[in-house]
Amino acid sequence: MKSAAWQSLNLTGEFIMMTKDTLIASHADALDTLSALVGIGFDTIERSGTLSLDFGRAGLEDGFKLASDLAAVREPKALLALGASAVAPALSRSVGYLRTSYAIASEAGESINAVLAPKYASINKDLDKAIDALSVSTPVGGEVIAKALKSAMSATNSAIEDAAKTTRKVVEMTESNINKATDAAVKSATKAAKKVA
Repeated sequence: MKSAAWQSLNLTGEFIMMTKDTLIASHADALDTLSALVGIGFDTIERSGTLSLDFGRAGLEDGFKLASDLAAVREPKALLALGASAVAPALSRSVGYLRTSYAIASEAGESINAVLAPKYASINKDLDKAIDALSVSTPVGGEVIAKALKSAMSATNSAIEDAAKTTRKVVEMTESNINKATDAAVKSATKAAKKVA
């Protein structure tokens, strides 16, 4: 008989040998998943950092230009026009920054989902097999227990899918409303700058 350390209970209740190749494949899969998630994280951090640096650089450049223009102003009306004309580009840039930040976060979420969704499906498949094995191996009432477990598993999966769909709809509506509001704010600031000038 093999050592208990090298045996594992499979889904049908029989003992199987845990081979070196099985362990290596399992660890390789876990490392691949971790590597993919870490890669997504670093890519997101890099893109967010680049975006923030570019936004900061553009803000500084505009600030220096505005300071230079302010030094050249000689009359109050020109001062008002300069201030009003600086608002619209700054607002547009801020809106662009927020939209790009949102896009980076959204893409990261989709990438993480693409990595983890197959793992979740595999776990569900294995759990379904385990429930079937339980049904067969339980002497009395196994089928009733299996039906109850499968019903609970189905309800859980359905709730997760519904929550994901609802979240996607809320995100889409929020994004649409934010886009409309920011576009209106930019147009309003541009119109106000033209009136002052």
